[in-house]
Amino acid sequence: MDTFETEESNVGPRTLRRGLQLLQALQSGPNDGLTITALSRETGLQRPTIYRLLAALQDSGFAHQVAGSKRYNANRPVASTSIITTDRRVQIAFPVMRKLAQQTGDAVFLVVREGYESVSLWREIGPYPVQILATYVGKRQPLGVGSGGMALLASLDDAMVQEIISHNAESLEQYGGMTEREMRQLVKNTRSRGYSVVGNYAVRGALGVGCALCDAEGLPVLSISVTAITERMPVARQKDIARLISQGLGAIAGKL
Repeated sequence: MDTFETEESNVGPRTLRRGLQLLQALQSGPNDGLTITALSRETGLQRPTIYRLLAALQDSGFAHQVAGSKRYNANRPVASTSIITTDRRVQIAFPVMRKLAQQTGDAVFLVVREGYESVSLWREIGPYPVQILATYVGKRQPLGVGSGGMALLASLDDAMVQEIISHNAESLEQYGGMTEREMRQLVKNTRSRGYSVVGNYAVRGALGVGCALCDAEGLPVLSISVTAITERMPVARQKDIARLISQGLGAIAGKL
């Protein structure tokens, strides 16, 4: 019995040590990232273990897959106190996001596309006491698994949508069991209604509504989404929130 308890108690610390070892290898690696083979060589860990640990690191926002490659890299910390003064998109969208957070009471996210991924640039938290903080500044994830990313994805042409979904196919399952087929259906739904609704994929128990802002050529520039617990997001409220987001995006359209 004592031996069993000792072995059980060592599982957590051993996994943590391996995860930190992998993260350290990513942080000290080249700027273009490391392959699974290189990570195995650097850490001495087996490939299946590396895949599991990478999935956890990506889900927690500590690492990401380099767009268009089979390499992985650590997410460098983002100085949230300075980004609002250095990124013009955040500067412009900030007043709209703060107003939306107050109007809805929920969390509001500013998301942009980088290759096959979405990146969160800013987050505003509303006053409602129960919040679903689905993402944070600097977090990357496959384009489309969140409502902000889905709004961006659905704004692209069919060929690019298929390319992105195919590229991200292997990692989609990590997000609530998302499949390529479901992703394509979400794109169709988003285009049909004019805004995205994504629930229980990136974060269990959460539902987000997102809208994209496009440039003169119809390409998505950024998106704003609002996320709350599913109980706060009946269909009627989804429509109201989409309307508020669209109004906010309309107010900043000519400023980007």
